[in-house]
Amino acid sequence: MGSKVLLWLMSGSLVVLACLLTRVSRYGPPHTNYDAAVYFDHAHLRTPSSKADIVRIVQSAAERGQKVRVVGSGHSWSSVAVSEDILLSLWNYTGVVGLDRDEMEVTVKAGTTLNQLNRYLNDRGLAMKNLGSISEQTVAGAISTGTHGNGMGFGNLATLVTGLEFVSGKGELVSARVGSNVNMFKAAQVSVGMLGVITEVTLSVEEIYLLREVLTRHTLDECLGQFDGIMRGGDHVKMWVELFSETCGVFAANRTSETRPRDNPNWTAKNIEVLVMEAILLISSWFPPSVPHVMRLIFLPSSVFSPYDRVDTPPAVLEVPHSLPVHWEAELALPFEGCPAAIRELRRIVIEHRIPANMPIEIRPVMGDDIWLSPNYGRLSCHVTLTLYNPSPRAAHDYFQKFYDATRTTLNLSPRPHWGKYVTNATRKDLSTMYPKLADFEKIRSEMDPRNIFINGALRDNFGF
Repeated sequence: MGSKVLLWLMSGSLVVLACLLTRVSRYGPPHTNYDAAVYFDHAHLRTPSSKADIVRIVQSAAERGQKVRVVGSGHSWSSVAVSEDILLSLWNYTGVVGLDRDEMEVTVKAGTTLNQLNRYLNDRGLAMKNLGSISEQTVAGAISTGTHGNGMGFGNLATLVTGLEFVSGKGELVSARVGSNVNMFKAAQVSVGMLGVITEVTLSVEEIYLLREVLTRHTLDECLGQFDGIMRGGDHVKMWVELFSETCGVFAANRTSETRPRDNPNWTAKNIEVLVMEAILLISSWFPPSVPHVMRLIFLPSSVFSPYDRVDTPPAVLEVPHSLPVHWEAELALPFEGCPAAIRELRRIVIEHRIPANMPIEIRPVMGDDIWLSPNYGRLSCHVTLTLYNPSPRAAHDYFQKFYDATRTTLNLSPRPHWGKYVTNATRKDLSTMYPKLADFEKIRSEMDPRNIFINGALRDNFGF
């Protein structure tokens, strides 16, 4: 009996160790994307440290007919950063260029991470209007892929951009700013790196503020039945839904007049809890038929999504705990009013096709905008994020593709993919329907990059450029 217990303890320790190893921070330009499904070849890696270096690299590539793609922090799930020739990392090109308190704008070098920017602003009593779920991304990478936070009155991070500068495919520096050369600016705010190499980004900022976040637990039927009211019930609202137990956690954060943080949950205990949960999920992923039972076991107890009420800074509230396990992720932006039907259809797909959906889905509202390639162009959106822990590539593809097909054909919701996540098999015809300004974008793109040096295989497949 004692030997069996010892064996279980040793096995559990190895699983926990494996989970911890997935959390080792990357230093330097990434070798893979977030889930290690995409490899970045460093044989032709360039790491410029100045704007002049970037210009020289692009000019040389254009003269030689070489492809150039920029890789950020590697916190994506798509292949859009893969280069067939030169891989350019802005790891050595970071820092704040200037802060204008009169205009309440900050200008940063493109390789600066959101985390670095948040710390800089916090030290000066400033903050960004909205933030996404993580802050490891570079500023240029985050805006170029349409990265977003949550809230009916808040757009994606690109809506905070007031100006930017990039090196075009002709090796020329191009500037675009809100209110001038409008078409260029709207094309450049979310460009998926197809116009050029971004060198500087200017963003609007504001005086620092605190957020009060309240977590409440509901059934899935309650969340979907009261969807509109719940999502309009706070500045920043999101839902986490576990489909097998039909459990829903609602996170609602509002700006508060309170002057300092209070009643923060015990994040050390939370991180340990998540680590243990990850070990369970890892084991269950080896036996996919066990996933529905394991998920019900984990999420039905009231300790999961247990209510709390806390006050803290925007990064502390809006970003998810750093202890989230490495996973596969896809995301679709849907018309807000179609979201409840999409979630019900998603659950049907998971149950009927026995998909081992071993992580919760995330649902976030995002305000509409007028940015040409933004997933939120022209409509209030509901972003539905599908996650899988340790899946087979085929299982992940089937899951993500089934949801995309259902929202596109069965529900006719014109789903738009998140450019930084797993992009399903959307065609040029699909994208032309999803993005009314795609032809206008292509016109500017062809002017900025006449030799197509910034177009890789993934972009050719989706956009047909």
